[in-house]
Order: sequence, then structure tokens, then C-alpha cells
Amino acid sequence: MDQIEIYLKKNTFNIVSTKELNNLRIWNKETHEEISFSSVSTGRYQISAAKILGLLDTTKKDRAYIFWGEHQEIDLTHIQLKSPVNNPRLQLIINGVSLSLYVSFKNTLRFMCNLFPSIKGYYLKNQIEKISSASDTVTLNLAVYTKFFALQALDFKITHRQLDQSVLLTDIKSVTSERIGFNTFINHFKINFHPAQQLHELEPNIKPNGYNWQFFDLRILLHFAEFKVRPREFRVTYNSACNVDCVVPYPNDLLLHLYWYGTNKYNNLSYRIDFVPKDTYQTYLSFKDGLQNTQTNTDKKIVLISEYPQKAQDNGFALFKYLIQKKSSEFDPYYIITEDSPDLHNLKKYMKHVVFYNSPEHVKKFMQAAVLCHTHSSYYALPFRNNLFVEKEKKIQKVFLQHGITAVRNVEHLYGKNTHPDFTNKFIVSSERERQLIVHKLNYADEDVVLTGLARFDLLLKHNHPFISYIKRRRVLLMPTWREGVVNLSDKDFVKTEYFKKINGLLNSKKLLNLKHRQHLTIDFYLHTNFQKFSHLFHSDEVNILSEGNQTVQSILKSHGILITDFSSVGLDFALLKRPVLYYQFDGPDVNDAFNDHPEDLLPGPIITKEDELISELSSKVKNNRLDEKYAKRISQNIYKFQDEHARDRIFQVLRALE
Repeated sequence: MDQIEIYLKKNTFNIVSTKELNNLRIWNKETHEEISFSSVSTGRYQISAAKILGLLDTTKKDRAYIFWGEHQEIDLTHIQLKSPVNNPRLQLIINGVSLSLYVSFKNTLRFMCNLFPSIKGYYLKNQIEKISSASDTVTLNLAVYTKFFALQALDFKITHRQLDQSVLLTDIKSVTSERIGFNTFINHFKINFHPAQQLHELEPNIKPNGYNWQFFDLRILLHFAEFKVRPREFRVTYNSACNVDCVVPYPNDLLLHLYWYGTNKYNNLSYRIDFVPKDTYQTYLSFKDGLQNTQTNTDKKIVLISEYPQKAQDNGFALFKYLIQKKSSEFDPYYIITEDSPDLHNLKKYMKHVVFYNSPEHVKKFMQAAVLCHTHSSYYALPFRNNLFVEKEKKIQKVFLQHGITAVRNVEHLYGKNTHPDFTNKFIVSSERERQLIVHKLNYADEDVVLTGLARFDLLLKHNHPFISYIKRRRVLLMPTWREGVVNLSDKDFVKTEYFKKINGLLNSKKLLNLKHRQHLTIDFYLHTNFQKFSHLFHSDEVNILSEGNQTVQSILKSHGILITDFSSVGLDFALLKRPVLYYQFDGPDVNDAFNDHPEDLLPGPIITKEDELISELSSKVKNNRLDEKYAKRISQNIYKFQDEHARDRIFQVLRALE
């Protein structure tokens, strides 16, 4: 096997080869000029850095090829590159000009100036060998595979995904590096980091209560002894060695739990955190170790019901009350909610069947439950994220109650069967149109999509009458939905968005305020729950800005006669009351994020893009408060087939039929 050694000594580049390299020289592709190496002895060649720089254009990034014989490059595909014992450096800087001897993407030796080599030519892959935690420290044993050169060190970067803020741990030395193949090295690193400390650095004001949304991505930057390379980050790769529990102490008698997972598309290693009370964690361990039984002492199936963990006012709450009041002889329902939820007062009559999120009882009921009814992601029902609970979530019978009718927006990435095979077992819908959409667009089996109507419709339609709509005609509700790309912005950046400028501009529009006074209107503004944190940024002397928690969304809808929204499914609920809906899509319809290319054929109200047109249409609807006939005809076909108060009866039959 031929071998070659390269090194730099006293500003002179040296090549030592077991193979004779006749007429070894450097050639400039641009000028076609060349200079020769000096042959020191058999197989030993030298050339000074000054000569090389004389061949290159040092005013720019330039390269030179190394040839021997007729016109052959030194190809390391079949030659082993020896690691020098001393003087591994292959790069120097003279008068501000960098010069490197490097291995190209084609595995050939070349020179370059004013440009560092690309790391992509030397990096192969990385692999987690072990993850462990002790005291306040998490340790990652990481192997990094490289070509031609062993690693000297790496930097480890932890990035808070939502905040896009990072902590960098620098100059972590390799524990060992060994050659494992022809020109391949495995470099072992032991990376110690302190998750609680790093979390405090990234988000010092984090609140350790309720559902946690924090995700962290891990990256490495590599360093060689031979030369500096152009910096590039590589994601750490997930594998089965990552399936471990990691917990570290956290203030207030809590544990900070890290759940490791691989990202959907590229299987990159990330982790999400949960703040877990110690007694909750001990209860989890007792189930994990088989010390607690998942069986119950009753024949009744335990049904867990969840919305957002801090919410109790939607389809989950409506079904929960129904099961408690009418079907408790067949099912044992429990509602999951955070202990500090502003909606807790809605559940005060049923506290024996309320399970506080992230509590020991939550763990018990989750492990014992036979059915999970969820309005959003079923993961909201997990006490915290770990492999035991994730596997339980996959196996439990799930009924997706939805939190709004699926109409215009493409939700395949959230609820699609192909994207999330274990998302749910039964998908509740309200019309044949919606059923066909879920079957054909989200790829659910026909028998798994059940036309019942949403549970909350029973309460929405109760005591509804045209006269009530008439007397509420002067009460106007502005309720836009949220925007995914905006939700994680700071207050400073949020007020710069078109969303804020358009909505806040409308709240303070002179034409709107003139209409308000002229028609004696009450105008209320209510933000989507994901945007409630921005409500303090909106201001108007004439419009009431409603806060979350004081009343349910449904009670807010029922107390108004006209609704202005944009894409929100609350518009469909409102239309069931036979009251007018105006769709103010000031930033235009998102055709790339839509199931339907013509939403105007589906929505029960006009789509408006200009503020002046909106105010004109609003003025018209105050005078004529009825839902236009063409929109009323769409309700049974596109929105709710039954238009009765028996949706929960039909959902109950779905629960009964679950095996």
C-alpha cells in the first residue's frame, strides 16, 4: 500500500512518498505557469511557501494544482495519508495572505491562498455512543468520523429553537482519535453541559409551570490541528443510544427533564424540556419499573379529555360535562388541566374528575386510561414527554374532537395520517364535505372519519333564536386568528409586522369609530390564544380589548351579532347562529396553505381585503343582520349537516364502539 506524508516546516512544504513522484510540480490553471518541487532524496520533496505564493495571485482567492509525471494529480483515493508525529500544521499566513496545503473534494492534494479549506471534504458523520446524567450535568459521548485528518477539538452549540438564541461551549478536546480505515478516523469526545444553567442563560425569565414548548437543537463545529477550515455547523444525529431519561435538579423542588428525539425530516438530535415535580417523576418511575398496575378496580373505561393544557371551554369541555352528567355509568371521564388555569372555574362542579397537569395523579390516570379524547395534539395529554408515555400514547384509543371545522387551511402537516400515523383513531367531522376532505386529503380510512358534529355545537345552538341575533346586531366582534411565522417574535418585532399594523390600524380607524358612534355600536377585540401574550400591545380608546380567561370563546361568540375574522374557524361556528360573518383577509389568502383554491365558495361570508370595504360592509350588516341566503345554504352542505343539539350523543356512540 502506497503511503504519503505531508507537513510544513520552516515555511517549507514537505511531501514524503513511498512512491516515486517524477517531475513533481505546481501548476496554475489560470496562467498555466508552473514551478517544481526540489527532490531532497528518494521520495522526499520540498517547496517554499514563498515560491508557491509567487505562482498564485495573492490579491484574490486562488488555487494551484500539484502534478507529477505527465499530468497526474496526487490522488489519495488509493494512497494512505500518514499522520505526522510532529508539525501537523499545513497552513501559514505570510504578510496577511493565508496559504494551505489541503485535500480537495476529488481527494487530490492542492494549494490555495486567501481561502480556508472546506470542512465538507473531511467530515463524514457523527454518532452518539452514550448519553447520561449525574447531579446537574448531562454527558454526551460523541464519535465524529473524519477523512484524512483526525480532529483536534470541537465546539458544541445548544440553540433554543423558538428564540433562535444559542450557547456555545468551545474547544472541547478529543478524548481519543484512531485510524479505523484507509484514510478514515474516529474521534471520541466527552461533552459535559449543564442544561439548567444553559436554560437560564438562554431564557432567564422562563416560567416552570404548565405545558412546556421549549425545543433545543444541538450542533458541532470541528477543528483540525493541520489548518483552519471554513466554519460550518453540523447537526448531531439521533440514534437509539439517545433513548434515555436525563434529569437534573431545578429550583423549587423540581426536576428538569430532557426528552431526546430525532427530527422528522433528517433525524437530527434535539431535546425538549419539562419541569417535573419530584413526586410526579417518582410515580412515573414506579410505572416504568412495573411497580404500579395499569389496571383499574372498575369495569368502566377511563376516558381522558384534553384541550390545550390550560383550557377548558371547547369541544373537550363540552363532551366532559356530557359524560359526567349523562353517561357516567358507562365511562369514567377525567379532564386534564393546569392548576393555574384561568378556566378552572368552569370545572368547579366536577373537581373529583379533574386531573391537574403534570401531577402524580395525572401519571396514574394517563397510564390507566383506555380512551383519550383530544381537541388538539394528543401529546398535550402526556404528563411530560418520555418514551414510556409516548409509547402509551401510540397504543391508547384516541378520538380527535377537533377545535374547529376543517375548511380552508391545509392541516396535513399537523393531522395528516401519512405525516402522523398515530395521531388519532377516530376523526370527528361535521359535514360530508369535511369527511371527504379528511379521507382524501389527510388520507384517513373511510371508517375512521365519523360525521357527528362538534361537541360544542350542542351548547352553541341551545336557546338560539333570530330575535336574539337581532337584539345583538349592534355588538361587533373582531377575532382574527394567529400567524405561525409571527408567534415567537418579541414585542419589539411583533409591532413591526403587517398583522399588528393592520389590526391596530383598524381598531383606531376614524371611519370605524364614526360608524360606531353613528350606529351606537359596541366593538370588542379578542385575540387567538396563541397571540394573547401580545394583547397588551394593541390600544384603542373606542374598542374593548378582551382578555383570555374571563369568559369562554363560545360565550363571546353568542353575545355578539356580527363577527369580523380572517381565516379562523370561529366564523363557521358563528354562521351556525345565522349571524353575518365578514372575512377581512388583509394579508391575502394563503393559497399555498389551503385545501381549497376557491375558499370564497366555502366560507359563509364575503372575503374582504381593504379596510374601507370592510367598514362599508359592516355598516350594511348592522342594518340587515341576517345571514345572506347564499351563505345560509352552505351551512348544511359545507359546515354542519345536522344543525341540532345531539352531536355529543353521536360522539358517545363512537366511544361506545371503540374496542
